[in-house]
Amino acid sequence: MRRRSFLSQAGVSLAAAALPGHMSGARNAQAASVEKETRSFMNQYYYGILDIANGIRDTELDKIAAAMEKAYELKRNGGNLASHVNYGHYSMFAGSRDRPGQPWVLPQCGITPTKEEFDAMKAGDFLITDRIDAGTLTLRDRGVYVVGVTNNYYRFAETPEGGLVPNRMEHRIEEVSDLVIDSYMPWNNGLVSAPEIPHFKLCPSTGIAQFLVYWSCTAALAALIGSKGKDCPRAAAKRYLDIALERFRMIGADRPKIDRVAEIWADLVLGKGARLLVYGHDQDVKSYGPTVTKNMYVNDACICASSSMIAQTYTQFADDVRDTDIVLIGAFTSDNADELRAAREARKAGAFTTAFCPYATDGDSSGARLFKEVDVAFNTYSGESAGVIEAKGFEEKVSPVAGIAGNLVHWMLTAQWTGCMADRGEMPYYWQGYHETGGKEYDEAVLPYFKRRGY
Repeated sequence: MRRRSFLSQAGVSLAAAALPGHMSGARNAQAASVEKETRSFMNQYYYGILDIANGIRDTELDKIAAAMEKAYELKRNGGNLASHVNYGHYSMFAGSRDRPGQPWVLPQCGITPTKEEFDAMKAGDFLITDRIDAGTLTLRDRGVYVVGVTNNYYRFAETPEGGLVPNRMEHRIEEVSDLVIDSYMPWNNGLVSAPEIPHFKLCPSTGIAQFLVYWSCTAALAALIGSKGKDCPRAAAKRYLDIALERFRMIGADRPKIDRVAEIWADLVLGKGARLLVYGHDQDVKSYGPTVTKNMYVNDACICASSSMIAQTYTQFADDVRDTDIVLIGAFTSDNADELRAAREARKAGAFTTAFCPYATDGDSSGARLFKEVDVAFNTYSGESAGVIEAKGFEEKVSPVAGIAGNLVHWMLTAQWTGCMADRGEMPYYWQGYHETGGKEYDEAVLPYFKRRGY
């Protein structure tokens, strides 16, 4: 049974029984306007991300500066700083300690903060978080200064009643925080409204939204630490967001190319039964789950809320890559040996190889580079060897853009491929998040149809 038939018979009725109506706050109502929803899927995602980035820059800079001034003050007085801005499949790995441009001034927890980490927090410490764990609820009463970042996986002011599963609705991020930074992501995560899947949004915004905030905060705090409190944290955060928006607009100029490649992907899936295998090199992070991925792009693509069901990890099939497959390699550097090896092996097997990456390192594109090893590549226009913000006392620039720029290309390409498939009457299957009301039931209902069809 094709998805259109299934949705009309089972999926929509299931969603109607399990989900609340399309309730939302002012930001979401605006984002769901008819004008935006009639854009191509790629443009819905692209302009949605621009709205998020502009929203943070236009309204949250004073909060970012105030939060980091407080963090600097507490650190100067002997307090410890911590970050739990790691919810969302991209965010879990995006701030890993080995990232070039990660100064570790806001040390990230692992995939899940431990009880020992919470127990060690004391009066005079600082935490920035996008989570509401059991331990988070106790911190303010113990004198820890808590900065919350809005996130779709936990309730915040824009989350409608009944929008998330009951245990995610008990507390709002505003209730556990001394100060809240709005990441401008919608409560239901995705930025693409597809008529064929009307009850949830496709293509997640979590990772980019969370790390626009995290890297802006990192830039602001590094400026304060390096200057001993003299430099302006707001200016550093604004500079980061301005650069990110500049790079996003450069990526936007490549939309005709994205469209052409999305058409090729659709032809391969429908004509040859192509699988979509996603690869990125291992980062210095703990892995989890059956896919055993240690890469932010792979983790965001495979079995993730609002992601396509077709995406699978390349490493699971590395010994069985076929000439009918599509292999997508995501990179935040241009010359990683593991990514180069995967590209060469996949291309030798005859797969259609696609990559997104910087085309150079600090202007140097000589030698082996990922974009030279694949059938088609997209430039993320973020070829810095580290970050983009210079801060006194730090050996390298802090706060990279390459990660979020790559994620933007990834989801624009996925969104446009989805649109090309829908235009052919073959809408792909997507995962709804288990944290959303009815998500688990929906996924279990459609998964057998995906397995039968393969996309």
